[in-house]
Amino acid sequence: MRRPVSTALFGFALYAASMSHATAASGAAFFEQDAFMACDNTGTCRIAAFGPLAPLMLGMLIERAAGPQTAVTARIAMAEGAEDAPPPRSATVGGPQGTLRLRAKGKDLGEIGRMESQGQDLALPDRHVPALIEALAAGDRVEVVDGMGQAWPLSERGAGPLLLKMDEVQGRLHTPGALVRKGAQPESKVPSAVPAPSLKAPPLVVETREDDGLLAERADLRQLLQPVADAKDACIQASSRRLRVERVDASHVLAVLSCATERYIVPAGTWLVRDRPPFSPTLVSGAALFPLPPHAVFVEEGVATGTDTCGRTRHWAWDGARLVMSAEFVGADCVGPSHRHWQLPTYLGRMD
Repeated sequence: MRRPVSTALFGFALYAASMSHATAASGAAFFEQDAFMACDNTGTCRIAAFGPLAPLMLGMLIERAAGPQTAVTARIAMAEGAEDAPPPRSATVGGPQGTLRLRAKGKDLGEIGRMESQGQDLALPDRHVPALIEALAAGDRVEVVDGMGQAWPLSERGAGPLLLKMDEVQGRLHTPGALVRKGAQPESKVPSAVPAPSLKAPPLVVETREDDGLLAERADLRQLLQPVADAKDACIQASSRRLRVERVDASHVLAVLSCATERYIVPAGTWLVRDRPPFSPTLVSGAALFPLPPHAVFVEEGVATGTDTCGRTRHWAWDGARLVMSAEFVGADCVGPSHRHWQLPTYLGRMD
């Protein structure tokens, strides 16, 4: 199950990440073996790290806001892994039992609480975070031990280099507050957080009309919608094209074009159009969009490509005149299909 990291800035499912790949509006994101990191447009950075591949793995989310002397927080969860993965040597597939304890570098750091359900995230006490960061930065073993004595380890690959990258992105290198490469440079040199851009709150979604399906069959509308370049090969035959219509408001719809091959259905573009001639189509994305009720918000699910190994997902909100990107996130494929518990933001909007 993929879990978006929650935020008070925008009340829909937001968030993002990807190695050396960012849009002009977005922050940056990176991956390193069994961990990945995303820094959003406000300057907050988050690292998601996971245990060795198993049917059920320990996951840890480390977060730090931009600005001088900001605190580091961490929380853990049990992340679903690959069904055919080998079981861990010392932990059962059923999940941790009883009160959990944190162990780092072979030292018992103390209790961290109970995980009442497998889907629950558990915040680590602040007193444990410095020792945790020290161990991860050094590549030492970190594990959670349950009440039965079963150990759930984090992978020792990836988190350490990303902690250094977090310091670099946030401008903390060689300051007392750096996580890895500390120094005597003043904390005042650390850049402050950037406010999230203001967005107009989208209205409630408008219900589909009975004749919206007929609109998708109109030849004059179809002729106006030319497949995007990436889909041209799949769309050579006109008979392969499928058009889906999603209501946006009383006079606008999304026209979502796809083309079917023998093996795949290929997204060919999504346009904002008027629901009667002249349709005046405006291309929103080369990908397919889907409604995200109850508000007029639409989700674009990206796929991993040769140039974007994480696959970005975007949320588009209707402001009464146009669709604007309200969030962008990754997390589905950054470190492989088994590590999908969290999605992290590279772009966040603030709802007015």
